[in-house]
Amino acid sequence: MRIGRDFTNCLLSDYLTEKDRNALLEGDMDLSTVNALAGEDLKRDVIGQIRAIKELGMNHLELDADPPNPYLDMSESRKEEIKKFAEEKDVTLSLHLPYTYIGASLCCFQEADRTAAVNHAKECIQFASDVGATQLVTHPGSLPPYHGKGEYLEMAKKSLIQSLLELGEFSIAEGINLHLENNVAFDNFLVEADDCMEVVRRVREKGAEIYFNFDIGHWFTRADAGESIPENPVKILERIPADFMKELHLNDYVPKEKIFHPPLHLQWGPLKKKYLSEYSRIIKRKDVEVLVLETAFKSVDHFRERDSLLEKETQYVRDIFGV
Repeated sequence: MRIGRDFTNCLLSDYLTEKDRNALLEGDMDLSTVNALAGEDLKRDVIGQIRAIKELGMNHLELDADPPNPYLDMSESRKEEIKKFAEEKDVTLSLHLPYTYIGASLCCFQEADRTAAVNHAKECIQFASDVGATQLVTHPGSLPPYHGKGEYLEMAKKSLIQSLLELGEFSIAEGINLHLENNVAFDNFLVEADDCMEVVRRVREKGAEIYFNFDIGHWFTRADAGESIPENPVKILERIPADFMKELHLNDYVPKEKIFHPPLHLQWGPLKKKYLSEYSRIIKRKDVEVLVLETAFKSVDHFRERDSLLEKETQYVRDIFGV
C-alpha cells in the first residue's frame, strides 16, 4: 500500500512573498487570504510537491483540481516533465476532480449544467492521464437543502449516475481508476457509505467499473447534522466490499467545533490512535492500494510549526500502518 498526501494548505507559506509570509506568521493575515494569494502557485508546482513527499518518506501525491485550477493551461512539455519526475522519484499520482463551482453540478438535473460539469471534469482527467496519474476522485456534487429529499433527491442520483457513467468510461479509456467520494453532511447529498455504494453498484451495472473512496472524516460530519458517530467509528469499513476500494482519504473531524482535517497525531477528533490502528488492519486485509492523508492547517501556530507537524504526523501514521 502506498501512503501519501494531498497537501491542501500545508505548503502555502512557501509561495508567499516575504512580506506576506511575515504577515501570516505574525498573525496579521487570515488563512483564507493566504489560500487566495498562494493556492494556485502551490498547485502549479507539482515538482515541488513531489520533492516534499519524498522528503517526508512517502510515495504518493494527490493533486487538487478545484478552483483555482492551473492544470488545464499547463504546457505539454511541463506535463511530460512532471510525469518523468514522478516516475524517477517513485511517486504515484492521483487527481481530485473539481468539487465546487462547476464541479458541484455533476448531480444537477438541469442537463446543460450537468453536461458542462462532465466536460470540465473530462478536461481534468485528460491532464491526469498526461502526467501519469493512476487514481481519480470525485465528489458527488452538492444540493441546496430544499433539494436534498424526496423526488429531487432521486433526480440528483439519476443525474449523478449518468455523469459517473460518462466519466468512468472516459477514465477507463485513459487507464485511470475513478472513485466516488462521500460528501460532508453540509452538502445535503450522499454522505452515507451505503448510499454511495448503491450509486457505485448502479454505475457498475451500466458497464463502468468505478470505485468508492470512503472519507471517514467526511462521514464524521454527520454528528453536526443530527446523526451519531459509533463508539468504534472504523467498523463501518467492514461493510465496504474489498473490490470497491483502491484509494481512501484519511482525515479526522472535530464535531461541534466543525474543524476539518486536523493533524491526525493530535487526536482532536473521534479517530483516536486505537481506532486508527484498527482502521489500518481492516484496509490492509482489504488490499487497499493507496491511502491519502488530507491534513489541513487550522492556525498560524500550525504554519509556524509546519515542518515538525508534518514530520510527526507522518511518523505517527507510518508507525501505525507499519510502512
